[in-house]
Amino acid sequence: MKISAIIPAGGSGNRYSKEKNKLLELLSGKEVLITTIEAILTSDYIDNIIIPSYEGIIPFLNKALQTFPHKDKIQIINGGDTRQASVYNALEFLNKTTKPDYIVIHDGARPLITNDIINSVIKKAIETDAAIVAVPVKDTIKRANSENLVIETPNREELWQIQTPQVFNFDKLIKAHEKYKQENFTDDAALMEKEGYNVFLVKGSYSNIKITTPEDIIIAEALLAIQ
Repeated sequence: MKISAIIPAGGSGNRYSKEKNKLLELLSGKEVLITTIEAILTSDYIDNIIIPSYEGIIPFLNKALQTFPHKDKIQIINGGDTRQASVYNALEFLNKTTKPDYIVIHDGARPLITNDIINSVIKKAIETDAAIVAVPVKDTIKRANSENLVIETPNREELWQIQTPQVFNFDKLIKAHEKYKQENFTDDAALMEKEGYNVFLVKGSYSNIKITTPEDIIIAEALLAIQ
């Protein structure tokens, strides 16, 4: 059985800063993206990694990976205009080269993922063809209309905050991407759901945060300090 990972790194990170890409921000002295790659490589299930990347950071990645352990397992390709397009580029690349049985998709900006969670979601996907990491929602959630009028209070017991990794049967996911490539899904699980597949949740960690704003780096540093 062959399992590949995709780490989308196609965004310019403007929500983080117009001057600096969040994936290149230092976290305990090491770039966020490099920390994420190292975390994914801790899993013995994963054979190789494809990084569909934003053009502006490809030179950095090429340089950083020159002396990187297991650099032979990592391939950098051009990302797309959206996250969905970046993932699809990577799926097409894999389909033409080392076609895997299962695909692991993990945000480049989630550097605190643990080996236990990676392996747990992979095992669940091998059983079910589609599994994603998530944590129960802590707060009460309200739905509102365009006038900010509350229209519903969903049952919190049924709500989960979705994270990555997300792991899928490769053939099923690439077919879903091909079918809906003109649309813009921000979550690969949504594509599988759209096709009618069952998607199963694996409990993650509240520490598995996504670096989106400068404050998140401070939080990530604090979390690393207590791990």
